[in-house]
Amino acid sequence: MPSDETRRLLRAFGVAVTTYEDKVTAHAADGEVRAAGDEARALLREVTAVLDRLRAAAESLRGGTGP
Repeated sequence: MPSDETRRLLRAFGVAVTTYEDKVTAHAADGEVRAAGDEARALLREVTAVLDRLRAAAESLRGGTGP
């Protein structure tokens, strides 16, 4: 079951991507689009880090064999 922190991160990431999409489709000012994109990318890095930690934990349970 996902931790509360994972749920919070995924919720924040979803909001950030939606905000970015809204800024792009509304033809917002370049700075607004860039800031929204930067926020989405930063949260994507956090999501990727969670996935990497989970992958490493799964591999250690399997004795280090592939995916």
